[in-house]
Amino acid sequence: MDFRKIEWIFFLVFIGLNIFLFSIYWNNQHEQSLVTNSNQREDILHRLENDDIKVSEKVTDEHKEGYYLSAEQDSFDSLVNDDSNSIVGIWGVSDKVLNSTPTGEAEFDLKKANNSFKHLMKDKEFIVNGEEYTYLPDISKKDDDLGKIVGAQTFEGIPFIDETSRVTLDIIKDEDQERVSKYTQTHLKEIEPLREKMTLYSEKEILNTLYINNNIPSKSTITNIYLGYFRTLEVREKNVYVPVWFVKIKTSDKTTQIEKVNALNNQVITNNLVPKVENP
Repeated sequence: MDFRKIEWIFFLVFIGLNIFLFSIYWNNQHEQSLVTNSNQREDILHRLENDDIKVSEKVTDEHKEGYYLSAEQDSFDSLVNDDSNSIVGIWGVSDKVLNSTPTGEAEFDLKKANNSFKHLMKDKEFIVNGEEYTYLPDISKKDDDLGKIVGAQTFEGIPFIDETSRVTLDIIKDEDQERVSKYTQTHLKEIEPLREKMTLYSEKEILNTLYINNNIPSKSTITNIYLGYFRTLEVREKNVYVPVWFVKIKTSDKTTQIEKVNALNNQVITNNLVPKVENP
């Protein structure tokens, strides 16, 4: 009997069996991974529903793109030092915030807030650099008689949701005519990317993160989900901004909370303090 031949046959059978078992193991692991990832992406809305959490708007799994950005907050020195500035009204600058009380025409229609905002931002006698600002309905407030209309600068279609880039118009009703009684303005200059464009986490993914971290109370309603650049670091005169998902939630006791998730790393932002580095 040829024992060497038998040994080779057993060896080849052993190798083939191991390859077969490994392929079964790999396929099972791959299928389990697909099921787990699918559950994380697709089941979040069902889990919210099971906790009696309602969602007012459609939630998408679209992956947008954004940047790490740097920018410098404008101190409005050019406006202060220019005797021929065009703003009509009583205004002043304090701590890089422009405060203005218009004395010219500043009519506003709260029912057509977007159009009214665009019209005023084009008026160089009303505001400086107004064409850089976009109306933000998600953070504006309005009712029948008055409102606070908010706008911000944008970078490639994504607004800055931060106090360092904002126009806030105070709207009052005066003899049946709505008008701007006063406004505040902050402005960013020298906005530039610090890195290449990056893929962002989707709305579904960040909702899943908030849910598993118990940031969404049961029996609440998710009223708004919006994306914006948020300041995370101050280095000397420069600020660093990252894209952040903002989730507005109305709880069962009618209070409103806003949760923030870093859209680049899917981490919940719990601290609103901005670290300052004086000598990097």
